[in-house]
Amino acid sequence: MSDASVRFAVVGADHPHVFEIVHGLTTAGAIAAAHAPEGGLVEAYVGWQTESEERPADDIIADDSIALVVLAGVPSQRAAVAVAALRAGKHVLSDKPGVTTSDQLDQIRSAIAHRNGRSWTVLFSERFGNRAINAAVESARAGTIGRVVHVIGAGPHLLSAEHRPDWFWDDTSTGGILVDIGSHQADQFLAIATGADGTPGDVRHASVGNVACPDRPAMQDIGAMTLVANGVVGDHRVDYLTADGLGTWGDVRLTIVGSDGVIEARANIDVAGQPGGEHLIVVDADGTRRVDVSHRRIDWAELLLADLADAGERLMTQSHVIAVCDLVLHAQHAASRWGE
Repeated sequence: MSDASVRFAVVGADHPHVFEIVHGLTTAGAIAAAHAPEGGLVEAYVGWQTESEERPADDIIADDSIALVVLAGVPSQRAAVAVAALRAGKHVLSDKPGVTTSDQLDQIRSAIAHRNGRSWTVLFSERFGNRAINAAVESARAGTIGRVVHVIGAGPHLLSAEHRPDWFWDDTSTGGILVDIGSHQADQFLAIATGADGTPGDVRHASVGNVACPDRPAMQDIGAMTLVANGVVGDHRVDYLTADGLGTWGDVRLTIVGSDGVIEARANIDVAGQPGGEHLIVVDADGTRRVDVSHRRIDWAELLLADLADAGERLMTQSHVIAVCDLVLHAQHAASRWGE
C-alpha cells in the first residue's frame, strides 16, 4: 500500500477537528473518497471536499477500496463505528476521545485482537499538531533536562456556548471532561513518563465540577487529575473557563520538570509575552532561553500513512492509545465533585 493509494472515508462530522484531520491526510497524499451523511458539519465538509462521494456508513464499511475510516462524530457514537470498521478489515483514525465508556474500550480491544494488522488510532492533536508541545515531549524523552519527575498540563478552553451543539452539554455523549479534553493531557503525560510504550498509569486523585454554567447543571466545565507512571507525577487541569478577552481558544500549557531543568510549552499564546503561538522555553544550567520550533514539520499524517503501509507504529503504538483511553476513563470514574 503506497501513501498515495490510501483512500479514506469520513463517518461522522460533528467536531471541527474533522477539518484538521482531513487536511493532514490529503496533504500527505491520501484520497478523501467518501463521507457518510452524518453530523452537524457535513454541509461544510461537503462544500470543502467537493470530490468526496456521499454514501451510507454501512456501504463505506463494506467497500474494500476504502482502507481508512475517519471518525469525528458525536464522541459516544465513535466506538461502535470503529468496531464495525476494524472487523471489516479497515484501519480507523478517530478524533479524541476514541471511547466514552469502559465497555466501549473493551469492545475496541476485542476488535483489535482480531484485526489482522489493522490499527485503531486516536489523534491527540495537542501533541501531534502543535510544534511546541511536540518538541517539549521529544526533548524531555531525549533526557535534555535529566530525569523527569513532574509534569504539569493545563488545557483551558473557551466555552463559546452559543456555538456548541446539544450533545456538547451531555456528559453521556462526551464521556465527561476528563475523558474528552483530558485525553490530551493523559497522552502527553504517558508519552513523557513511559515513552509511549503502552505502560499503564495510575490515577491518584481526580475531580470534576460545574463552577460557571448554572444554566447547564449537568455540564462539567472543570476537571483535574493527578496521574502517576514510572515514578513521574502528573498534575493536570482542563476547563471551559477561558475569558473571552484572551484572543484565542485557550492558554494551553505543558510544563516538564526534570532533575536538571524545566521545559515549558505555551501552545497557543504567550500571555503578555511574545506574539503568536507555539512557544518553547527551556531553563537549565546554561540559562533561560526560547527555542524556535517554527522549522519543525507537522508530520503525523505522513507517519500514519507509512504505518498503514507496513503495519508499523511510527506515529504511536497501539498499546499507548489503549493506555491513554483507559487512564482517563479511570480518572473520570474515580472523580469526586469539585471542591469536595
